[in-house]
Parts: sequence; C-alpha cells; structure tokens
Amino acid sequence: MKRIFILLILSFTIQYSFGQACGIYRIKYVGKINLESIKIEKIKLPTIEFLHGLEKENSEKGFIETKPIENGIYIELGSHLTSHLYEKKEKLLKLYKTKRENIPIVITVIENGKNKEIRIELTWDNIQISKLEDDKFGNLFELNLNEINIK
Repeated sequence: MKRIFILLILSFTIQYSFGQACGIYRIKYVGKINLESIKIEKIKLPTIEFLHGLEKENSEKGFIETKPIENGIYIELGSHLTSHLYEKKEKLLKLYKTKRENIPIVITVIENGKNKEIRIELTWDNIQISKLEDDKFGNLFELNLNEINIK
C-alpha cells in the first residue's frame, strides 16, 4: 500500500511540475523576393525559438532553410512552446518585438556561378501578422514579409 501511495504522490508531483499550458501555435512565413536576374538558391528564416529569444542567430536551431517557390517565401513552422498568450496576434507580436528588434533573413543566391549570402534585417513595422483559421491543431499565424527588394 505504501508503494502505491508513493507512486501516486510521485505521479502527481511530476504532472504538476512538468505540465504545460494549452495552445501550441504555428507560424507561416509568406513573402516575395524581387531580384534582378539572380537565381535564389535558398532562404534562411528565423525559427520560433529564435523569435522567442531562446536561440542565438548562429545556433543550429536558430534558423530553418527553405527553397523559394517562384521567388516566393512559403513555409509553416510549428512551436513546441505553449501558452494562452499565443491566441492573439497582438500579444504574439508584442512578445516578438521585445525579444528581437528586427527579423534577420539570409538569402543565398547564385551569382557568377558562386553562392553568395545576402543578409537582410526586416523591421516589425514592415511585417503584417494575422491569425488564420484552419482545421489543424493549434493556432496559425501568418507573418507576411511582403516584398523584399534586393539590388
């Protein structure tokens, strides 16, 4: 009986200690890159962990790579983070702004047969965030990076 009681107490302690709030969320990056006669090889975008200030820019988990689709950006990321804070776009944007002044993006292009990285800092004022409805689990927010002009 003592063992069952100890296991029950241990179980409740673990559940209470490691329980999470409800509501994972996802972000979908969208945007367009305007380049003149240069081919885009790949795009590196910040992960949710980076936007939350949990990862550094040079860390392995700070960015995710994607291939452009007709010079466009389209990728969806899921968070492992949970909270009721991530239900409204205003609260999420406020959190991002307090953690990161700008969003860095790295675009790898092929110029004269060689790969070249172009780093761009986008300000939060030029990014629109909206909450989208879908039938998947968790909230979905779209981060529209709009048109990125590279000369």
